[in-house]
Amino acid sequence: MKAARITHTLVLAAALAVPILSPAHARADAASWETLRHEDGIVVSRRVVPGSPFVAFRGEGDVDAPLLLVGSVLVEIDRDHEWIDSVAEARVLRQVNRTEYVTYSHVATPPTMSDRDFVMDVTLDADPATKSLVVRMHSVNDPSAPKTKYVRGDMQESVFTLTSIDGGKRTHVVAEVHCDPKGNIASWIVNLFQKSWGYNTIHALRAQLTKKDIAVHPVLAAILEEKGFFR
Repeated sequence: MKAARITHTLVLAAALAVPILSPAHARADAASWETLRHEDGIVVSRRVVPGSPFVAFRGEGDVDAPLLLVGSVLVEIDRDHEWIDSVAEARVLRQVNRTEYVTYSHVATPPTMSDRDFVMDVTLDADPATKSLVVRMHSVNDPSAPKTKYVRGDMQESVFTLTSIDGGKRTHVVAEVHCDPKGNIASWIVNLFQKSWGYNTIHALRAQLTKKDIAVHPVLAAILEEKGFFR
């Protein structure tokens, strides 16, 4: 179904362009999610959000790479087009500080649909006690955002929680998203992809990390070092 595929693309692109939960709270909150699928070591879940026609999605699984590399993929916005389907452009609009920035993403769609774009505030929070990195994002109105003819989607809340495991060799990833693509896509089509978003997100992240030119992001490395993450 073409419209359904586009909905998946919009949600995935918005979520990865990365007031949610601390890692400990996220683990406690897991009980409120309904498991839909368990395949290739990836658990896919959904949660009904009160007052919203759109379902929140979740994917959880392990990645065979250190947390610093996994986090580097998430914050390297300029490379989103390599692994997020149909992303035509993605860039940082402005840096608020070292752990907060505003991003822009343009998602190309077939001629029968209007392209979407997203403007999001992204924050990074590292916790050396739990060996975790949390990447939070949500849509904002920002003066640096370009004026476009595209439909501007609303990322209501999204979070990636990365936790270092196996002595730092691997990373446990929990990806959550609640997004309204806006425009004329019916909510039932968006919700149709509750069974695939989490799986595709973790799977795409794993594939990107197999590339030999994936490098440590220097700013992220400095943030983790200053937090005492490697001590």
